[in-house]
Amino acid sequence: MVTYVFTLLMTDNLDHSSHAFAAEIPKPRITKLEAGPNVQYDLQSKLIDAMPGDVIELPEGHFQFHRQLDITTSHLTIRGAGSNKTVLSFKGQASGGAGLEATGDQLILEGIAVEDTAGNAIKVLGADGVTFRDVRTEWTGPAASTNGAYGIYPVQCNNVLIENCTAIGASDAGIYVGQSRNVIVRSNRAEKNVAGIEIENTIHADVYDNVATQNTGGILVFDLPGLQIKSGRQVRIHHNQVNDNNHVNFAAKGNVVASVPPGMGIMVMATDQVEVNHNTIKHHQTTGIAVIAYQASGKRLKKRDTTDFDPYPELISVHDNQISDSGYAPAGEMGLLLAPFVGGIFPDIFWDGVGDPTQINEGTLTEKQIPSIRNNGNIRFTNFDLSHINPRDLLTGRHRITSELKSHQINRPPIPKVTLPPGKPPRKDASAAVLVYRTAKKTLSEYGLFQGNLASHLPTKNVYPYELNTPLFSDYTHKYRFFQIPEGEQIRYSKQGPIQFPVGTVISKTFAYPVDMTDPTQGEQLLETRIELRQQDGWYGFSYLWNEEQTEATLALGGSEVDVNWIHTDGKKRKNRYQIPNANQCLNCHQQGDDFVPIGPIAANLNGVWDHGHGPVNQLADWTKRGLLAETPALPEIETLPVMDHHQTGSVSQRARAWLHVNCAHCHNPNGSARTSGLDLRLTQRDPAKFGVNKVPVAAGHGSGGRSYDIVPGKPDESILLYRIESDDPGIAMPSVAKNLIPVEAAALIRQWIEQLD
Repeated sequence: MVTYVFTLLMTDNLDHSSHAFAAEIPKPRITKLEAGPNVQYDLQSKLIDAMPGDVIELPEGHFQFHRQLDITTSHLTIRGAGSNKTVLSFKGQASGGAGLEATGDQLILEGIAVEDTAGNAIKVLGADGVTFRDVRTEWTGPAASTNGAYGIYPVQCNNVLIENCTAIGASDAGIYVGQSRNVIVRSNRAEKNVAGIEIENTIHADVYDNVATQNTGGILVFDLPGLQIKSGRQVRIHHNQVNDNNHVNFAAKGNVVASVPPGMGIMVMATDQVEVNHNTIKHHQTTGIAVIAYQASGKRLKKRDTTDFDPYPELISVHDNQISDSGYAPAGEMGLLLAPFVGGIFPDIFWDGVGDPTQINEGTLTEKQIPSIRNNGNIRFTNFDLSHINPRDLLTGRHRITSELKSHQINRPPIPKVTLPPGKPPRKDASAAVLVYRTAKKTLSEYGLFQGNLASHLPTKNVYPYELNTPLFSDYTHKYRFFQIPEGEQIRYSKQGPIQFPVGTVISKTFAYPVDMTDPTQGEQLLETRIELRQQDGWYGFSYLWNEEQTEATLALGGSEVDVNWIHTDGKKRKNRYQIPNANQCLNCHQQGDDFVPIGPIAANLNGVWDHGHGPVNQLADWTKRGLLAETPALPEIETLPVMDHHQTGSVSQRARAWLHVNCAHCHNPNGSARTSGLDLRLTQRDPAKFGVNKVPVAAGHGSGGRSYDIVPGKPDESILLYRIESDDPGIAMPSVAKNLIPVEAAALIRQWIEQLD
């Protein structure tokens, strides 16, 4: 049964060629969310309908959501009544990997709480100008590795302000800023997370006046390999209260923070130019402050990682801190390994003594590799000098350890404070998508793509069916694909990416479940039809929901759900709560940088023989013959994507990589929405490290499944990639959008491929 369908302000006609009405953008509005049973789709619809400058006000109350909310509008403010008054609960979340996920610039979130999400609480990707103010993220149950990884999570953002916020219970970091520039984190409270506050691969950050308490580690400043922003630097950690961070580490194994020992006050790893000063750091069982290289963190650094990653911290300054009651019960691998050399008691400040071996001069590190440690009172300090360690020393107890501070009295200039610039005005095209959504056709029949009974999908003039060699997995639905191009126009062949459709193109894809997959004569249930429109300024996408009578499909910009039952190919009854994505959610897969692009129709995936009622024929050759496709090379020169379940079309490796390319690479590529992971699953990616072989996960949370690497050659059950494909948990499963079921056949192929990897 269909639940909670939402449509927005619409008119009957849509100009396919331009946005002549762009000058008619209305003034910013304040809209208010009303409590009710439709709150999931009501709020999502307001987010889709929002114009730059708009304010969406959320009243006091406890609101239940079961799907991820998606935000794409720039210059948007979402304001609640206070972080303890306006609560967005995602307990029992059924779809999506986050609570809120946003991409718009100049976003302000204030006065709200986001609780118990399946994955990250609030993720903001690639935005310029982000403010979190009086926001609380929390997992309200006991500490568990199944809690979401991050609470407040801006990544690859510029000009970020996080202030007066609270983060509780994250299985990775409560407040996490990754691969970003120009950041202020101030006056927040991080409590009972694995990492309270984490600054990772970030350039120029100020972290001050915060309270980090009862976490595993209080404040962490890391650089990790394999990411797009390679070298974090210029981070100031000052005037914070970092106390009693001794919580048991409950991160899922395989994550970097899983190696953080309980009782870690402040840790600096691999990042350069970090100044730690005027902090109060008390009662940490392992150490108050640690400065370490990446290799010493318990992770194995592959040779390939050193080509664009510097694992050694340099130009570190630690001064004028108050540190007390440290090292009384060293924990974790670090404690177990090194505590015997210091009589079981760790120092207030710990340095592993590891530097770049290419920079060591006659056995001595250069000055920039030695941390400056000054004016921290009567502290205990240890340099474990692991640069000169001999494995036999660990057995004999003869390892050289020093505690002198004379060589660390180095005066370094202070790191400049962060100043956030005033917000930039909206781009001229910032409202284009909203205007298109507002003027979208209300029903599928208005497009005139099909004649007669709409459900029969009989194409009208200039409407052509097409098929794909390896399609996107969509919960075992059957799909009917068509495109329409304007009279007299042509598609242009492209070797890379989708073929180039002309302005005015309409691509239609209908999803359906057969009543009985073993007996096609039993009919089917049409669920949704997705429309992609090629406008002058790019592509736009919509979903249309079919009615129960199967006579019409109606625009559902806010998304929807349909309960479906069928008999599967094995003769067994199956059921699914099929997810129809909202218009903003479509961008998760279709967004490449600033562009929305079709996913399926690439030449290699279209290069196959199909029968569309006139006998079997190669699609590309047929379209070229009809004059629909121009600039087509000879067929032997066009690559052919293998068919996933047809052995004769390619090797196990070729078919597995093809499936990953179609199902995962639209996000996992350098411009996609999963680019921050550093995992590139395009067929054109030939570097095994970049498509996952022995690659350490980034931001996986409990999605790692306790595994240490994305792909472990010969060991599929130790590989995160397969674990996530085989999961139906919304906080783990990949892809995370518009999919509930496990692709059993594809998972078996990926398993076979990993088993064969050398």
